[in-house]
Amino acid sequence: MLLLFIQQSNIETINHPMQLVNETDSDIMKCKVLSRSFLATCCDMVDKEQYVPALVRLLNWYRAACQYGHEPSGIARPNIYYDIEDSETFAKVIIFVLQKADHTFRSILGLSDSSTKEKILKLKNNPKWDSLKPLVKSFFRSTLHLVKQAGDLEIISFTLTQLRVSIVFLAAFPDLLKKLIKISVHLWVTGEETISQQAFLILKDISMVFNSECFDSCLINMYKAFLHDCDIPKANSEQRPFLRDSLVELCSQDVQKSYTKASVSITQLAKLLKMALATKNKEAVEKIHSGEYINCVDLWVNFISANVQDCDLQPLLYTIVQVINGVAQLIIGPRYLLLRVKCIHWLNHLSRTSGIFIPIASLVLDMLEYKTTNDGEKQEQKLEAVSTVKLPKNWLKSQNFQEQCIFSVIELLAVHFAQWSFHISFPDLATIPVMRLKKFHERSTMEGLKRVVKRFIEQVESNIEFVQRKRDDVTFSPNDQQSADTFMQLEKQNANAPYTQYYQSIIDKALGTNKKKKK
Repeated sequence: MLLLFIQQSNIETINHPMQLVNETDSDIMKCKVLSRSFLATCCDMVDKEQYVPALVRLLNWYRAACQYGHEPSGIARPNIYYDIEDSETFAKVIIFVLQKADHTFRSILGLSDSSTKEKILKLKNNPKWDSLKPLVKSFFRSTLHLVKQAGDLEIISFTLTQLRVSIVFLAAFPDLLKKLIKISVHLWVTGEETISQQAFLILKDISMVFNSECFDSCLINMYKAFLHDCDIPKANSEQRPFLRDSLVELCSQDVQKSYTKASVSITQLAKLLKMALATKNKEAVEKIHSGEYINCVDLWVNFISANVQDCDLQPLLYTIVQVINGVAQLIIGPRYLLLRVKCIHWLNHLSRTSGIFIPIASLVLDMLEYKTTNDGEKQEQKLEAVSTVKLPKNWLKSQNFQEQCIFSVIELLAVHFAQWSFHISFPDLATIPVMRLKKFHERSTMEGLKRVVKRFIEQVESNIEFVQRKRDDVTFSPNDQQSADTFMQLEKQNANAPYTQYYQSIIDKALGTNKKKKK
């Protein structure tokens, strides 16, 4: 039998013929036992009749179950304690209340499933609300305690899922709403995958139901928690992209408010970068290479990319591009290859989503000039699997470091060229990079790399000739921007175009590598 000591509930005790009370010999202490049969009777009356006295009893025992093992300390011994017959009854009372409480509250108050917070606030004029309000408050207090203290992941996940449908009632309890935001942000950052997802859905619902009243609170608390998490080394960092993407999703609910936060944050990033570029001070440079700084840039790159087509984010786009270029050129050298690759990925992503040309060729081609040796052992780990910004020195001496450098160059240029492969300016865009690649091909002594580079050169040159032939046939002026923008639109839709197929093979190979790495 599970003995549950709790502080006397604020819910008024209602005498009812069903009540099962086991009086002890003491005049001070009373024991109320919940048996299976009594629970079944209570549940039946609440489910079918919305009988309030039975609901009161269930919420008392629900509160006891939620606080089991976590009773408040330093509180005087209560004059009533609740006892549950066995573990099966214990589980059933929690599950029933979580599943039925919302429907019961709405039925008693005459509310629909689509009731808004405004309707909840108007309940103060409803005489039924005066008697039901303490019950609703008790339900939320008990449930939040359960979420905060439960050690079982399935219980937490189930509780969060059921809690979502009742969020609108928290309009009447602002203190509990703030507490739910705090608990949900903590679970979103620290919980395992399922818990983190459920916690985010709670935060997303809160920001939608309560609009501007809670959107700022959710955004600021999630943003701070995200940045704090980024500076904590993790054995499993696979959750971080989810944290970023979910925060971007929240920001996208109110782009105007998020714009202000993004503008302030990006301006701060630019100031820190400006100081680092001017002084090259070790401490200032380390701030730029910190997990907080890099992940902050990553966050706003994804926010801008997600909304740039539908909203005027050009000022943010311009500033973040300048920041990324500055980060890529802050310290040049093979040990910072990963950071440069990440910066180029960002620029490619922004260019693709905005449709604006962002030059990246020089940043990529500089990687061909990295001086490396092949004296060390072959590294089995891929570059993408390295979690640090700065590569270990032994990587630079590994047998396949240059190989991975060149593969990165090919992949980054392939993505860049794919976006503009049908543009009228493609021959001009690709000519100089091809020349640089040919020089590298001539001096390279690694036959495997030479084959890869040669194939890429051939594919690009073939596309240059293809576009050039089409360009030679046009009759419009170079100043005719509208005609230039519609150039080769029909050919662009052809997935069987040679360069398109080659680019797809590059991407498929990269994705295949990433999948193997995760396995």
